[in-house]
Amino acid sequence: MNNEAVIKRGCNELIFSYGESLLMNIKPDKKSFNMKIDKEELIRSKKENSYLISLLDNLIRKSTRYKFLLANGYFFILCDKNGYIIKLIYDNQLIDYFNELHFSEGNIRIEDCGVNAINLAMKYKKQAELCGKDHYCDLFRDWYCTAIPIFDSLNVETIAYLDISCINISSIKEQGIMLKNIAMYIEEMILYRYGKCCTIDKRLSLTEKSILSFLACGMDRKEIMYEINISETTLRRYINKLKFKFKAKNDITLVLNAIDAGIIDTRGRLL
Repeated sequence: MNNEAVIKRGCNELIFSYGESLLMNIKPDKKSFNMKIDKEELIRSKKENSYLISLLDNLIRKSTRYKFLLANGYFFILCDKNGYIIKLIYDNQLIDYFNELHFSEGNIRIEDCGVNAINLAMKYKKQAELCGKDHYCDLFRDWYCTAIPIFDSLNVETIAYLDISCINISSIKEQGIMLKNIAMYIEEMILYRYGKCCTIDKRLSLTEKSILSFLACGMDRKEIMYEINISETTLRRYINKLKFKFKAKNDITLVLNAIDAGIIDTRGRLL
């Protein structure tokens, strides 16, 4: 993901979102959360997203690196596609603090707490980074947060949002790298799951065919991004989807399988 795709301090998206929070008459001096979806809705959403929750929980709990982060005050927030928390992963040292804020599964929306990283990632469909004082409400003043959309490449839709945050530890750059790696892992596992459950459909859009043609012609990814006018993240998602469709592990195998399928010829021309 390139830097232009990240929402951060001073950007127009952040300034515009401040204005939205003001228009909603959200009080910036509020000290706790007070809005949640009801219990039945939370249960339904957790059930719908059980695979995502399991993926994230297993990854964080079984990794020495991520367990170390938890022990040092970091925490992970997984939200459904509507922006409500469906999984919180944190160390016991934060229990009393979160209880005091009424921060729990089922809450966090801009209508309740103003500008935050998850809401920005939801609205603009890209990674967002917010340092403490960048937030609108005082309850986030010590939080350093990075959020990213989770994308289902096969169905071409955003299905969740993931956030990594810490309190009084300004390490936004490192958080962004970690979060991107986790998101990529989850998205790849989603494709793998489809591969075990679904029949492959090789019908392609014009953009997908063009990408195959450009790869066959030897173009690198930056050249393809320029030709099609898409971001690095979008191109990666297209290529991951194509690899899934053609059961390819790398770009070379993808091109060869596309040739065998009669999509392009050996010179990259569309057939």
